[in-house]
Amino acid sequence: MTEFQPLTGHCQCGAVRYRVTAPAQRFYHCHCAMCRRMHGSLFATYAVVPRPGLVVEAGSEELATYESSPGVHRKRCGKCACQLFLDVDWKPDLVWYSPATAEGHPGHEPEIECHVFVGSKARWHEITDRLPRFEEFPPEE
Repeated sequence: MTEFQPLTGHCQCGAVRYRVTAPAQRFYHCHCAMCRRMHGSLFATYAVVPRPGLVVEAGSEELATYESSPGVHRKRCGKCACQLFLDVDWKPDLVWYSPATAEGHPGHEPEIECHVFVGSKARWHEITDRLPRFEEFPPEE
């Protein structure tokens, strides 16, 4: 098992800064149309950590929240619009963060990584890795 090293991250403009002190429990590459639009990319990647394992160290007053679907709250920087975090009402003890906004490797084990909502992925995109794929969310979630 890889030893987790705490890491820091921030939005594009640096107004919001955070620290992650816990390893990811899950690591998702989400291909749903909503995530593709919100991130302007083929898929959005999220690392999921226990809520106490992610601390906003600066700029919490800059965070804007958007409820993209019932119970799903996306948090972005109000200055540069960089999406950083995601909260879901049915998992209040967890927080999703965008690991691409972190400095360094998020320190996850490969077996916790998967593709989700591949049933709605961009038709012209081919997933070429061997990670598990789920039409929606994994059954255990």
